[in-house]
Amino acid sequence: MSNKSLYKEYKLLKLLITQMREPLKLDDLQKKLIAFFKQNKNQEGLTLREIAANVWANHPQTVLNKLNQLVFKGYFVKDNHWYRLIREEFGSQQWDVVQLPIYWFAQCWNKGKAIIDEYSQETIPVTAAFVWSDLSKCFFVRAKGNSMEPKIQDWDLILIRQQADYQEYDYVLVLHNQLPKLKKIIKENGKYMLESINRFFDKVEISPFDETKIIGVVKKIIKSL
Repeated sequence: MSNKSLYKEYKLLKLLITQMREPLKLDDLQKKLIAFFKQNKNQEGLTLREIAANVWANHPQTVLNKLNQLVFKGYFVKDNHWYRLIREEFGSQQWDVVQLPIYWFAQCWNKGKAIIDEYSQETIPVTAAFVWSDLSKCFFVRAKGNSMEPKIQDWDLILIRQQADYQEYDYVLVLHNQLPKLKKIIKENGKYMLESINRFFDKVEISPFDETKIIGVVKKIIKSL
């Protein structure tokens, strides 16, 4: 494993240990951000610098770091536009922290690797609010490769919900000839194809003789640290 990969793994492990020790404890700035977003429902258009001034943060990057921490703790979600507050109060079981397993790796390229070779006992702490799904049917996989860039990148953590059905716009975890892959499944000229996002990767036809099983659908992507 390269030094870069080891450093990434160390940073993730350090973050996970911190979250497991104090999963729900908030610092003063995190509490101020929750209060600010609670009072100001429409945050679109506000800059990090403006938010920093309102919550007395010393730097916009500090605000960004704290917001990302609050996403991890289940207080915010981040969509394509901005951060959105989803939790304001304690006291519900949906905020309890549970450990979901991480399976290594799901390939984001077309050759793949047998999934049995990369099973892992590692887990990650999450809240039910963060998952927004049946926890018993959810797990994480670690992405490997670049065929799904820029949406999914090498080393990203991907939350999967186990289900056999999917929509045409879904990204799925599919076991294709015993190889786990993150792809889209499309129908083209009457044939089903595994499609990558990266335009430099060819589509792969799913033939009637292939062993193909939909494991689940991608629900969230946690970007690599």
